[in-house]
Amino acid sequence: MANNVDLKIEIDKVTIELSNLPAILSKNGRRRSHWKAQMQATRDLREKAYFTIMVTYQGWELPKFEKAHIHVKERWSNNPHDFDGLASLVAPAIDAFTDLEVIPDDSPRFIESYTMSSVKVAKRVDSGVEITVSRA
Repeated sequence: MANNVDLKIEIDKVTIELSNLPAILSKNGRRRSHWKAQMQATRDLREKAYFTIMVTYQGWELPKFEKAHIHVKERWSNNPHDFDGLASLVAPAIDAFTDLEVIPDDSPRFIESYTMSSVKVAKRVDSGVEITVSRA
């Protein structure tokens, strides 16, 4: 006798790791660069994050959070970004979560908290950013 069991696993957070983020998108980088280069870097990072989410969660149905928490964790080896510069740097990546409808929008109406942390790593190759969007 066969048992038919419907197994449904609900994902309560979506996490991606990105490295080699374009410095041109940081707060200080935006002041020193041409708008056209910024637009291209923004488009490239948003697309990189979009496909990273798609590949990381391939085969899974992405959750749709009505309210969410966002946490950004920077791993740095030389100098950390200040948090407003880090927010500017990862903004296009967070927009990818909106593109995939994980969150409706990244405005305060839908994001209950937006936190950041920073941790020093020994080697530059280990540096990067981890972005987690979780159910509120």
